[in-house]
Amino acid sequence: MSRRSIRTTKSLCFMAGFIAATLSAGALAHAETLRVGKVVAQNFGFVPLNVGVAEGFFKSQGLDIKEFDFAGGAKQQQALVAGGIDIAIGGGTDMGFIPKGSPMIGIAVITASPKFMGFIAGDDPSLRAMADLKGKKVGVTTAGSTTKWMVDQLNQSQGWGTDGAIPVAIGGALSTELAALKTHEVAAFVDAPAIGYQLESEHAGHLMFTADAYIKQLDLFVIYAANPLVAQNPGTIRRFLRGWFEAVQYMRGHRDETIEIARKITGFSKPVEEREYDLLMPAFSTTGKFDTGALASLAQSFVDLKMLPQKPDMGKFYTEKFLP
Repeated sequence: MSRRSIRTTKSLCFMAGFIAATLSAGALAHAETLRVGKVVAQNFGFVPLNVGVAEGFFKSQGLDIKEFDFAGGAKQQQALVAGGIDIAIGGGTDMGFIPKGSPMIGIAVITASPKFMGFIAGDDPSLRAMADLKGKKVGVTTAGSTTKWMVDQLNQSQGWGTDGAIPVAIGGALSTELAALKTHEVAAFVDAPAIGYQLESEHAGHLMFTADAYIKQLDLFVIYAANPLVAQNPGTIRRFLRGWFEAVQYMRGHRDETIEIARKITGFSKPVEEREYDLLMPAFSTTGKFDTGALASLAQSFVDLKMLPQKPDMGKFYTEKFLP
């Protein structure tokens, strides 16, 4: 090859690199800000959001994610009504707020496995099995929440009736949950299994059992889109979901990287996060599709929680048209 040809090739390569960098910078400068709320910060089920940000999956979709963490579904609903967030990541039972005027619709399932939630006790050695919670106070985020329904379902599954576990609303912040446990306001609370693993490592508590021990199927965590976003920017929703499911696929194949990202969110030790990853990672949905049986469980939960007088037509509460 002649020197002139070499110079021409180098020039073309330089120009191609310059154009690519310019386009990349332009895309970043014009990235669309998307306000995404998590119902609680520390649950592993919501970690794909943070993985998607850390690994650039949302950025590649032209999205700049602004994250908001709420201590329970009630505060997240307030933010939705006020127009403060565009995407809400929360419990499946939050669908029950839609017929009451919540301006959102379900757009994807995160998981249909109840094992993402567990019953966590303090260092009381008498609290080990389900039967030990009979007549005990159990912390839940709020009335009408997924965690409240799980306590109700525990009572029903064990046939305890009015003598069963007593749900007590303590919010979803880990600090308030641990404080309630320490002051014996509650004997246990419902939250991420890893919290029990962490307390166990500190000899301060333990995970009693996960909710899949008595609930077999439930669209436990769901991604919702605010109605204004659905009406005005449906393409944004599709790009967000592409980024989300790219993150889930990445998590499946990158255990160590996922654990380190999750630890920054949860604050758990590496051994604890490893246990949580191994327990929960296989249960993530890779499609986001809603399951008929799991939706039927949700419909019943609305009646059980007295959110609705009868089972609704669930088809009005979600859509799959934005899924990748």
